[in-house]
Amino acid sequence: VELKEHICEIQVHLWPMWLVCGVDGFRHYRHCVEYNTDSFENAYDALEGLDRKTMAELIVMAEEAVAETPLDSLEWFQEKFILDYFAEVGLFMKHGLYVWAEITLRHLVRLRTESPDIGPDHHETILLYKYLEEVLRLTGKDKEANEIKKRIKDNDKRLKKEKDAAEKSMWDMVMAAPTEALDMILDPNKKEREEEEKLRKEVKASKKQWRMIRKERFGFLDANSGGMSVATGSVDEKKVDEDGPKALAL
Repeated sequence: VELKEHICEIQVHLWPMWLVCGVDGFRHYRHCVEYNTDSFENAYDALEGLDRKTMAELIVMAEEAVAETPLDSLEWFQEKFILDYFAEVGLFMKHGLYVWAEITLRHLVRLRTESPDIGPDHHETILLYKYLEEVLRLTGKDKEANEIKKRIKDNDKRLKKEKDAAEKSMWDMVMAAPTEALDMILDPNKKEREEEEKLRKEVKASKKQWRMIRKERFGFLDANSGGMSVATGSVDEKKVDEDGPKALAL
């Protein structure tokens, strides 16, 4: 938007992405690009190959990083510390400290469940459940692990059902109105573009109407200000007539 030679930038953000950005998201992105972390299906696989001494030193550093916010006093909105504790879980699991990993994961699951932006069925919460299931099996708590596994499977079924319902809805629309459905597939922005075109025409008609009213009721203003205003008014009217086709051509 240009206003008196100044540029105003308007940004629209997705709230989950904004939260990530608020905890050094861009710095993490640069590190991910540098170290090619997208090659890991499991984030904790980045720790593979480290010896136990290095792992123990990393755990000490992780404990120092979260020392100011103990796990018991952590709140759902403290995103930075939640991510720090999640990273620490990986260190615990790789170092064989499964009890510590279990305690931390239970807290993180609770916090994600309490979060109004995430909740119990969010993919981040389900990911935490998967790690918790793994830790419980490693500690011999198979009964509870099976309960969590069932929860994960139920979530997968729900997602599949929602996907199937969306696909069925699309096919139903194709069968009921094939022309409209085809237009939506080939040109998904057609409806939005038609609404914009309609708005342009309404604005153009409104401007023309205002020019007529001004000329009829307030013509003396142009007469008093001399020929310049009349000329300007004529140019404005011409510009109004040309705005619509130019906008459509764009």
